[in-house]
Amino acid sequence: MKTSQVTAAIIVSMVFFSFPFKKQVQASGPFQNVKDYSLYYGAPTEQAIIHLKTKDLIIIEPQLFSKVQIQDIQSKGTIVIGYISVMETPAWNKLRVKELLSSDYLLKHGERIYFKQWDSYLMDLRQSHYRQLLLSEIKTSISDKGLDGMFLDTVGDIDDWIQDANTQTLTREAYRSFLQDVSDQYPELSMIQNRGFDSLDYALPYIDGLLWEDWRANWKEDLWMKTRVDRLRKEQKKGLTVFSIHLNKESSPGREARKLKFLHIDAPNGYTEIVN
Repeated sequence: MKTSQVTAAIIVSMVFFSFPFKKQVQASGPFQNVKDYSLYYGAPTEQAIIHLKTKDLIIIEPQLFSKVQIQDIQSKGTIVIGYISVMETPAWNKLRVKELLSSDYLLKHGERIYFKQWDSYLMDLRQSHYRQLLLSEIKTSISDKGLDGMFLDTVGDIDDWIQDANTQTLTREAYRSFLQDVSDQYPELSMIQNRGFDSLDYALPYIDGLLWEDWRANWKEDLWMKTRVDRLRKEQKKGLTVFSIHLNKESSPGREARKLKFLHIDAPNGYTEIVN
């Protein structure tokens, strides 16, 4: 074979083998086949379970569901993801509240930071005791019940509520350490993060999806949104699945989200009354 023919054959082989590899990278995420989803924090009524079983993926409050109910939903092929609040502890979470130490709360001017709207307190993720409580909650509420993954809520508090730069950095590093522990202890569980865009670099090696709660249609005119959309589009090519939710009954946010290949739902009635 002539030198030119050998060179041509090598180039063709390189091109041929590069395409399957690229496809494999882009399809590496566990949610690549998900077409629709629902976020539902309500009670596991018979009617709710019927609707949940029609979805490809659901996010639920796992403390409300039994292992048998979760298995029933999974029997139809539905991926079941369990909610866990990372940076806040709500009063309703009695299992966690009773185990908290005073040092687990993040303080501002010596006082605990309380969110009246959610009846919750901001927590100090730098505390190893608090991270261990989260890991224990993942075991009892998510892993032991056989769920497929977890939904990491309130991560955005690191960006929005911690003003001191050093504390913010240390908290982000603690979050990364927590995710590493989750990955080590529960490698079978997928992870979806809610917002927390400015802490994303610390989470990307571990998470499989990101939810953009309060998604809006005017992202092209909003520099803050456009910057984050551009970033997420790059991560989508690497396998990250982006979910979005709009809390009002409008059509344009959904259209814009779907153009970006986000998995989108509208939730004008919230997350507890009906399955969206």
